Amino acid sequence: MATIDDEEAMFETLDPVPSEIATAISDGLNAFNEGAKIRREAFAVVWRENGGLIAGITASVSFSVLFIGNLWVAKSLRLGGIGTKLMAAAEEEGRRRAAVAACVDTLSTQAPDFYPKLGYVEFGRISGHAGGRPVDRIWFRKEFSAVA
Repeated sequence: MATIDDEEAMFETLDPVPSEIATAISDGLNAFNEGAKIRREAFAVVWRENGGLIAGITASVSFSVLFIGNLWVAKSLRLGGIGTKLMAAAEEEGRRRAAVAACVDTLSTQAPDFYPKLGYVEFGRISGHAGGRPVDRIWFRKEFSAVA
């Protein structure tokens, strides 16, 4: 185990985070997880129209759980069912990768009513403030049935 000499150690706050720093930290954690036999399989599902990206979702499977990262639909197409279709496609891919449950988080200012309509149940919430107004971060989970 390495020791840190306080005389030589230096902590630095970086804002914005340079891409090479974000990559180095991510690569270091991924290497550790691979050594511990913890796999993370990242993927994305996208919706294109006339060659352009109009919606997409990022996700990963780890610990037999589908983790939804970001879900985005172009503003002009929201409330048209594309988000629901993207979630269904991500869940299907998660099941294909042996996920038995899914997890997603959102803000109270974004889509807190969307996920329960898809069978997700709230399991955590933390309150904060953004722009002088209260905002909650909300976590949801969904157990997948044995038969997909």
